[in-house]
Amino acid sequence: MTTQTPLAGRFDVLPLESVLFGPGVSGSLAVECAKRSVRRLFVVASPSLARQIDVRERFAAATGGRVAAVFTGGRPHVPHDVVLAATRAAREAGADGVLSVGGGSAIDLAKAVVLCLAEGIDSAAALLRWKVVVSPSGTKQSPVTTAPKVPHFTVSTTLSAGEFTHIIGITDTTRGAKDLYLSPDFVPRVVALDPGLAAHTPRSLWASTGIKAVDHAVETLCSPRAQPVTDALAADALRRLTRHLPASVRDAGDLHAAGQCQLGAWQSIFGVTNVSLGLSHGIAHQLGGRLGVAHGVASCVLLPTVLEHHAEHTRGPQRLIADILAETTGHPAGLGAPELLRRFIAGLRLPTGLREAGVGREEFPAIARHTVGDLMAAAAPGPALGTDDVEKILGRAW
Repeated sequence: MTTQTPLAGRFDVLPLESVLFGPGVSGSLAVECAKRSVRRLFVVASPSLARQIDVRERFAAATGGRVAAVFTGGRPHVPHDVVLAATRAAREAGADGVLSVGGGSAIDLAKAVVLCLAEGIDSAAALLRWKVVVSPSGTKQSPVTTAPKVPHFTVSTTLSAGEFTHIIGITDTTRGAKDLYLSPDFVPRVVALDPGLAAHTPRSLWASTGIKAVDHAVETLCSPRAQPVTDALAADALRRLTRHLPASVRDAGDLHAAGQCQLGAWQSIFGVTNVSLGLSHGIAHQLGGRLGVAHGVASCVLLPTVLEHHAEHTRGPQRLIADILAETTGHPAGLGAPELLRRFIAGLRLPTGLREAGVGREEFPAIARHTVGDLMAAAAPGPALGTDDVEKILGRAW
């Protein structure tokens, strides 16, 4: 008779209905809109993408003439004023559906518009009532939104993977902090991964968001709440991303490599409701909300140092991570996961220190103060973190 404890647990699945992937899939959204009786789409597009293509023309054709209005006034890290402006525009357009096109900021903005339309939010104070609050003991208080939501469709053009989550990151510019908002209803209904459209993304942005997806995979593997399903997907995500990201950065027209990276980004975040992420993400939220550092760049400069900080509590996962990186990069596994990641990131010509990202040491106390109240930082492996711990990590990452 075996003495091993049987597997037991719970795995929650978000209400994402369909993922379309492959060249040209962004042109087939009319069927998806019709299935959900959507007739007037409010399109939230990344400003950089809107400068390269005619978003209205392209997606009017793709959605069967359902584009009611296009909003291109988004800004990184989704500040309150942008959320409220976009919501007003969606109301004026009589939107019964939302389509986001672009990177993580456009996707988060669209999620925020969906929340505001459902709950009648028309001020920063009203919006703040829906944010997650984490107590000093790590207890999460997350308001529950149950009002019906308009369908959200998304065509992502980076590897940030925000299209697969129930999380919104919104910046309170008054406090200089980025807050999280959570609800299963925030995940889009339909996601389209079109490597042809993603070819318009600047390669530096594509590369850094690829490291953000690597960060998802690594922190999922290191999570104290790791599960067999997420372990398997995160490991394959790490393998797929580190094998194909360099080729897709070198050549935007390599749709095979880009498609592999898009699938890797999807795998990297799958099941996030069950495991959460960790300290790299927690600090990155505050670097973004306070200083405007792009999340992908924050992952580049933080992840290796955070792994070093967690070494004692993540020995098994870090051995696996090192083995995968050795397999895909050709460097010896004995260098360890943090050093292998630094070499991979440097090979993509991305920053590897906070100083390169323009972060001054004088910002450390404020970043640390906001980080210890971050939902994801609270879920990190090991003992609860204090502000001194975070400042030391920031110092090592500088």
